[in-house]
Amino acid sequence: MTKWKTIASSTTTPKEVKTRAPATVAASPCTAAKVTVETVAMLPPDRTRTTVGVGEKVKLTYSLGSAAWTTTKGTLSSATGQTVTFEAPDQAATVTIKATGGGCTCTVTFTVIEPTGVNMERKPGSGIQHTNGIPSVGIKTVIYLTPDTVSFQFIQISEDDCPGVVTGYFVGTPLDGIRHGSHGAGTWVPVGPTIAGKGSRVVANDTAQSGHCNFGTPYSNGTFDWAIPWKFRVGGGADKVFATVHQRFTIDAAGDMTVSKAGASGAAALADPSSTY
Repeated sequence: MTKWKTIASSTTTPKEVKTRAPATVAASPCTAAKVTVETVAMLPPDRTRTTVGVGEKVKLTYSLGSAAWTTTKGTLSSATGQTVTFEAPDQAATVTIKATGGGCTCTVTFTVIEPTGVNMERKPGSGIQHTNGIPSVGIKTVIYLTPDTVSFQFIQISEDDCPGVVTGYFVGTPLDGIRHGSHGAGTWVPVGPTIAGKGSRVVANDTAQSGHCNFGTPYSNGTFDWAIPWKFRVGGGADKVFATVHQRFTIDAAGDMTVSKAGASGAAALADPSSTY
């Protein structure tokens, strides 16, 4: 009789598969490193902007504490420290500032722009300068430097000299070729805060007046024009022309006159009563 050998069955228990948790890597301290920007000028309201006017001042703070600072242009109030003040250069430029501290380095780049234009408005509440019966006209204006996207309150401005150019009635009169140099040119004036939609307001007002233009009758059409160079400077630094502003007077056959300058204007008829600004 054949005997069969009985083999006991067994159940195989699968081995537990263990998954190793990923190693925890400490975040680099440099991920928290940054330079905070705050313009000294309160206006325009975006004080974190990196487009600034010539001479504009900006407070810079390094998030990791004290740092060594360098700049490609302009000046820094200190070469070390957590907070320093950057003064933009006196000409348009792209400036890179580097802060190194805590084993990390951060950079911030500024675009520095110059004023590009001059806008004027009649001074609120002011009148017209005129003498009854004599061709004459004058206005008083408020001055703004454009653009209004930065602050130019750290610069000064001045008008430069130029000759008067005349046509018609004014040819051969004392106004023919008269220079602007003795009529307000060369005076440096500070600039104030930025006014939205207008620009940085110049601290002083401007006057544009013809004086008495009774150079004989009959009156006839004529024009007088000063093409005045406008300059800016930062502190006592070199000056630079940034705009040409036309101060223009006209007269007609009736002896009536007009004046215009950088967008501001006025008019006076010969028979108008005497008046002042």
